Amino acid sequence: MTTITIENGQALSRTKFNNWEDFQIELILMQEKEELSPEHIKILKSREKIADSKPDNRLTWEEVKAGIIRKNV
Repeated sequence: MTTITIENGQALSRTKFNNWEDFQIELILMQEKEELSPEHIKILKSREKIADSKPDNRLTWEEVKAGIIRKNV
């Protein structure tokens, strides 16, 4: 098992997570509590628009994992 230490991580509402997705959701929820700057919102909206304009240009998690495994072999 790998231990990850985050300085000032006391803002986490919990320390055990089922998987990476569960951990990411916790991080997103923490960020939602903070207010984003207008510049940050503009960048996120721009990235969202780009992602929505290319729906076929995406990989499944299985495809991503397979690519990583191939590169490490």
